[in-house]
Amino acid sequence: MNFQGATEPTPQPQVSSPSTTLLPLIALVCLTLVTQLGSLAYTLDGSFLSVLGPSALVLCAVTIPLAASGLFLGQKIGLGAPLVTELLNRTPGSGRKLLSDALLSISLGLGLGILLLLLRFAAQPYLPPELPELGHRGVLGGLLVSISAAVGEEVWLRLGVLTILAWIFLRLFGRHEVSPVVGWSAIVVSALAFAAMHLPQLASYGAANSVGIAATMMGNTVVGVMFGFLYWRRSLIAAMLAHFAVDLALHVLPALGTWT
Repeated sequence: MNFQGATEPTPQPQVSSPSTTLLPLIALVCLTLVTQLGSLAYTLDGSFLSVLGPSALVLCAVTIPLAASGLFLGQKIGLGAPLVTELLNRTPGSGRKLLSDALLSISLGLGLGILLLLLRFAAQPYLPPELPELGHRGVLGGLLVSISAAVGEEVWLRLGVLTILAWIFLRLFGRHEVSPVVGWSAIVVSALAFAAMHLPQLASYGAANSVGIAATMMGNTVVGVMFGFLYWRRSLIAAMLAHFAVDLALHVLPALGTWT
């Protein structure tokens, strides 16, 4: 199975219309809200209703501008979410494209996730003792956080941040399409931002020492680069599925060992 771009033409800019902007925007915002709030509900249990309204408002304030910018600018530079649009419009061939992307991205995600899982076990003696064990959320909690992170973080970081960066770099470099220099620059910068997003959580555990920070930045940058590459060369859905597969290996597989 080949990566898009190796044997297929570079994605061309699309003509903006309600079916290519508004419909996928509504779908992606709703999906982000449902998955994020579902994971939050499981975590907070009885106190969820008290934070439902503020949490939904914050999620909308973050998701709508990033998703809208990514969809609008992405259509101009061959990024965005064309497969999402095709699936929503039931475009012929979109199902086959989804299956192709799913097989590739899930395989890559599981492979990288298992490798990171093995590295985590090997590095355990050197990591901060305050860092929670993998699988500490349990099977269901790990599954919910894997789904919510795969959807929300890919909408924010890949569709949003990466696309905006690629558009800015194109303007700075005076180019009209996402070349390797532009693509990889946007991928790496967005991956570093993705890694930095996880530092506050590390600090909340009291594990933000030099080793914990370095491990968090390196691990999340590596997976962020893979997600960004899949978004660029395949689709936003491919990035989401790879993200889900990585988190499945890291958060759910370890919890299966303690399933009772």
